[in-house]
Amino acid sequence: MVQDIIVYPQTPSLGYNVDIRVFDKEVLELIQDLKDTIEANNLKALAAFQIGSSKSVIVVKKEDGEFLELINIRMFKREGTVITRESTAYFPGLSAEVKRYKKITISYQDIAGTQQYLEADGELAITLQRKYDYIFGGNFRLRLDEDEKKLFDAKLEFGTDVIDKNDCPTTFKRDVLLKGFNYLLIASVIGVLISFFLGDESLKVLVQIENYTMFVMLGTLLVYFFYAQYEGKQYKHCTSCQIGNIIGTCIISLAKLLGVFIFYYFLV
Repeated sequence: MVQDIIVYPQTPSLGYNVDIRVFDKEVLELIQDLKDTIEANNLKALAAFQIGSSKSVIVVKKEDGEFLELINIRMFKREGTVITRESTAYFPGLSAEVKRYKKITISYQDIAGTQQYLEADGELAITLQRKYDYIFGGNFRLRLDEDEKKLFDAKLEFGTDVIDKNDCPTTFKRDVLLKGFNYLLIASVIGVLISFFLGDESLKVLVQIENYTMFVMLGTLLVYFFYAQYEGKQYKHCTSCQIGNIIGTCIISLAKLLGVFIFYYFLV
């Protein structure tokens, strides 16, 4: 039966790497679920952990279309290293460069419980290592070096794989704060226009509202300034241009706020 694949930000089961001791119908059903899910999603392999099972089971679809079923897998020999670009169903649409072993030797049990050994290199070795990570409750993000992890986290935050070398994205979380400031500024300008048509009592109420609004606007601008610097530093290749843009944006926004304040202070 086809099962749902757990994807980010869903958290898989807290249990993992539970060895199978009894090779019964339940094990066969789990393996069949993995096969069906692989076929339905056009995947090369799946670990049981990826469909919510804590059992130590991996199923790999080979080039000839046959399935390799590995139970209670253990890796005990590793040779050489290689950098690969990997993607995974847990982070759909995203990829990262991961350091892997060129050649591995594993032991496992087949569906009859018989002990088997396998030497793998090339693509099969990479696939087995990726699924082996899941068996122990991990994923490739845990194997990234510091720079690649920062880059991948940027991709994860903005939901795109097109970010290259940790370059600046086109949108930021801080833009929400700036948008809120601009909405309040528009409201204040509307208040300025309305003030020409109000009597003394109504004008006093409006001025009081505007004072609170401007205080909130100033607070929003301060939060934007400090948070924007923090966010900008996450993208090491464009920190200087971002800081300049942040300062410029704050100066322009502060000038607008000051203009509204001066009008109310001197004219109203």
